[in-house]
Amino acid sequence: MDALQAFLTADLHIEKDIPLQRLRTALRVQAIDSATLDRAREQATFVVNTGRKRERECDNEKFKAILITHMVVNVDFGNPDLLQKYNASDKVDCVRKALLPGEIERIVDAGLTLSGFGDTDETVDELKN
Repeated sequence: MDALQAFLTADLHIEKDIPLQRLRTALRVQAIDSATLDRAREQATFVVNTGRKRERECDNEKFKAILITHMVVNVDFGNPDLLQKYNASDKVDCVRKALLPGEIERIVDAGLTLSGFGDTDETVDELKN
């Protein structure tokens, strides 16, 4: 198949189950697009200092939680019952309170891998065959 045909027939809707042993369930994670990634980064960015020393910084923990709200398709972290259970102010806060740090890392890593980040030589070899 040539490159043009590959793009014309590509499916951008990619999902994978990520098991969470602690909860005895799996979260269904989907790939995200560039626009979603950019919006999440912007939401997690804040300004520090004033005047000429003014800089923009990204809160990485908030960024990961925002990504999870877009990546996970089988749990609505904005569900009122979840918000109440974890005493969370919104869905991003709920992610940070309901999931352990290692779980957050695993989910984000899986979603970013589905989104094309972290391709290895092994993956490239698999695609060639």
